[in-house]
Amino acid sequence: MDEGISGGRPAVHVSPALLERISGPDLAVPNLRCTLDVAIVERAASLFPPLSSPSAWGVRFGRELNASDDRDALRPVENRAGLKRAALLPVIDGKHLDPFRVAVASVRRGISPTEARRLLRSDRHERPRLGYRDVASATNRLTLIAAVLPPHCVSTHTVFCLRQPLPAARQHLLCGLFNSLVVNYLVRLRVTMHVTTATVEQLPIPTPGAAPAVCREIAALARLLARQPDRTAFARLNARVAKLYQLSAQEFEHILGTFPLIPQIERDEALTLFVQTLR
Repeated sequence: MDEGISGGRPAVHVSPALLERISGPDLAVPNLRCTLDVAIVERAASLFPPLSSPSAWGVRFGRELNASDDRDALRPVENRAGLKRAALLPVIDGKHLDPFRVAVASVRRGISPTEARRLLRSDRHERPRLGYRDVASATNRLTLIAAVLPPHCVSTHTVFCLRQPLPAARQHLLCGLFNSLVVNYLVRLRVTMHVTTATVEQLPIPTPGAAPAVCREIAALARLLARQPDRTAFARLNARVAKLYQLSAQEFEHILGTFPLIPQIERDEALTLFVQTLR
């Protein structure tokens, strides 16, 4: 298949077989702008199965509450203290998610534990689980924005949450991968306004067995970034993820160049750390 490129750039060529590997049975054509994009995507698809594949992570994401349909069960509160006094569970919206972190203190709605259990028909909201924002915005530094939600909270339809229970270390590894620039780049090739579960579950994502030591480091860095911002830790995380995807220095530099809202100094630091791993 030939995919024409606007703006006078030459066409890039994508075979039907590759298209099926990277997009699944719907054969959605990603926004591949140059041969570097094709090389990166093709290698990622050859290295790792889709996230939802039984031979990989085998996980699924889904919504919990709907802020409109379930509004009668939601109670407004002025602050976090109000949630505690009324023994309400915080209701998390997409706007409360930043990369690696959940702004629970900003929550202004709650739900009783009884109502939450009735509406969800499960107790998965009582455990930590990875979630990511549904809506992508051109003003966001990242498109795929993920964090591990704390136990005893409920999310609305603007957050997709992990359905299966996973050990904490694996959830933090996935969180680190999701928030990385490499995985965000792969998402941006497919996404305009909404980061659907079909898009995320089709992503080629490394499993812990791909490189155990590197994956442990990524999980540890994600834990650190969940506690506080750390520019060096974020640069190190991105360098390690680029290593997992077996990128060249040129390919990683190309990926970094697609994130103009990330300060240049942060991108340069990630590239420097990555080049050091190639020596």
